[in-house]
Amino acid sequence: MNKLQVILSLLCFTCCNHSFVQTGKETPGSFIRQQVDSIYNKEGLPGIFVGILNNGEKQFFNAGFADPGKQMPFDSATLFEIGSITKTFTAYVLTAVLMDNKISDMDPIIKYLPDSVQQNKNLSSISFLSLMNHTSGLPRLPDNMKMVNSRQPYENYTEADLFTYLKNCDPKPDGKSNYSNLGGGIAGMLAERITGKTYAQILDKYIFLPFNMVPPGKAIALTENKSQGYFAKDDKAEYWNMNVLAPAGVLKLSANEMLTYLQHMCFPGSGNSKAIVDKLTIQTVALSPAIGVGRGWHTFTAKDRDSIYWHNGGTYGFSTFCAFTKDKSKAVIVVINQFNKNAISDGLGVKIIKKLISEK
Repeated sequence: MNKLQVILSLLCFTCCNHSFVQTGKETPGSFIRQQVDSIYNKEGLPGIFVGILNNGEKQFFNAGFADPGKQMPFDSATLFEIGSITKTFTAYVLTAVLMDNKISDMDPIIKYLPDSVQQNKNLSSISFLSLMNHTSGLPRLPDNMKMVNSRQPYENYTEADLFTYLKNCDPKPDGKSNYSNLGGGIAGMLAERITGKTYAQILDKYIFLPFNMVPPGKAIALTENKSQGYFAKDDKAEYWNMNVLAPAGVLKLSANEMLTYLQHMCFPGSGNSKAIVDKLTIQTVALSPAIGVGRGWHTFTAKDRDSIYWHNGGTYGFSTFCAFTKDKSKAVIVVINQFNKNAISDGLGVKIIKKLISEK
């Protein structure tokens, strides 16, 4: 997901700010069906898939195909790249790791980096929190990335490359939230360093197994039931391999798994899970009177309305959007299996979450 896609998302929320009122007696299901069919017919997309959580019930809506070549439709178990929505998972596990190790997320990250990197005192101003809310001053991507394969921009960027970059970089934090894939990748890498576990193992421990989402390790593996992404019409895209920056956008999940995850964001239960979600959804930076950034999640709050927590994602094959509200079973995941269609997936997702909120 790039900065333009974030701006498009913010515009969607801003433009839709006035209409949280339910209109007519149209059910959420019929509303979503009409919206999905209309967009599919108008835009000529490979496919659109929507999953909603409404008062504890999961519903799914498909148009087109997950794999047009095989004439295979999406279903609730079809895998797709969630892109930068991965960063919400990374924020959750990093917060859990910090809590377990009694580390404040205001601590500077420099203490947890290799000795050779600690020599760069320009890193002293970067905290764990600043990685999660994009106020670190780090750029969207490091300047020493060499894109050997333009369709796999991250796969050759190693931990050694990242440490080389960090030894010499000079971030310029200004208190503003400037979206950074680099920061998201570093957040997950630090969770690995603190725990001595891989990113996949940390996800299993804190999310996938306790949430009963997936068998161990499945989210980074692929199965036969996977959708085909497209860079452009008739131009197939590979699934990304993201190497050291995997925590910024590597996950492949199904709509059913995503709704299970979002259900746990809506109702995290007690203990550490509730404390983590409560922390993630606190606005830490204001982008406008209604829009802000928490830890991983973006926030949208209108007067006398339920706050919405959301994130979108984009890879070279997929455009995705998800949102939820706390303390109510209301959530949505939208998938389009084509690159650079976030204006469509975000706009549809916003309409749907608003519709769900308007329902009793």
